[in-house]
Amino acid sequence: MTSPEVEAYAAEPHEHINPKKQTIGNSCKACGYRGMLDTRHKLCTFILKNPPENDSGSAKKEKEKKNRKKDKENGSSGGEAGNHNDIDAPDAVDGDDDEDWAEETTEEAQRRRMEEISEHAKGLTLTDDLEKSLEERVNIFYNFVKEKKDSGAIDSADKEILAEAERLDVKAMGPLILSELLFDENIREQIKKYKRHFLRFCHNNKKAQKYLLGGFECLVKLHQMQLLPRVPIILKDLYDADLLEEDVILAWAEKVSKKYVSKELAKEIHAKAEPFVKWLKEAEEESEGSEEEEDDDDDNVEVVYSSSARELKMETTKPEKSDHEEEDIDIDAI
Repeated sequence: MTSPEVEAYAAEPHEHINPKKQTIGNSCKACGYRGMLDTRHKLCTFILKNPPENDSGSAKKEKEKKNRKKDKENGSSGGEAGNHNDIDAPDAVDGDDDEDWAEETTEEAQRRRMEEISEHAKGLTLTDDLEKSLEERVNIFYNFVKEKKDSGAIDSADKEILAEAERLDVKAMGPLILSELLFDENIREQIKKYKRHFLRFCHNNKKAQKYLLGGFECLVKLHQMQLLPRVPIILKDLYDADLLEEDVILAWAEKVSKKYVSKELAKEIHAKAEPFVKWLKEAEEESEGSEEEEDDDDDNVEVVYSSSARELKMETTKPEKSDHEEEDIDIDAI
């Protein structure tokens, strides 16, 4: 049984008269019916010839009632409500109340909403991953690189791999994971193939280079028979590829660690690496010696002023020999 207010509301006609188009629309707020009246009827003809003064008058009154009710709920005074009513609302607000505000259901609209949800989900995933433990983040990175390798996209994925490592905040440990997934007993060829991948992590990053040495030790453990005898050659390949810096290698060689392999195997690896380490040290000493010689050459250069040329000239002078120093003997001249 309907209330008197609903019956009164439903009984009140809602016409929409357009004298220019000679049409009369009719709508019912109670049942939702909307339609056009037959303008051939005498009453309709009379209404079209004598339209109401302002069709929007009732809507305006209804709007004023709503504003007064809202002001009353907000505790506003009657004067304030009057001030609000003096301001005309935008056309978009004054539109037909029967406009359909339902959500779009087209495939395009659904696809657009799903994309928005996906972007939001990506942001949530990023935040959630950073809140995970270091071990969990390393595992996420491991699975990411493995998926790239298994799908055959690893060769061109160096930038993506670096971005994922930075996103998970595990960049320094990247070479350790890459060594396990990209290197095997054919490491010498693989260093050339994946040089770009490792350089993105190891360039000017000594911590990443230390993890690369740790990955190398793990690799020797897996392929001990093939790789242990070739340790010095492989280290030189890594050095020549600019993946390992000299001071990082020398620091590694000074201390045997059981962090990645057993103490016994670590000692064997260091023993095998000794020829390369010795070569590095000698090369360093030679470079220091050549720098000292250059400094000595600079000491033998004097600035001489030439009066004829009126300019400064650089002349190399020979150190004077002491009285006790003998001349070199030319054997061919004897």
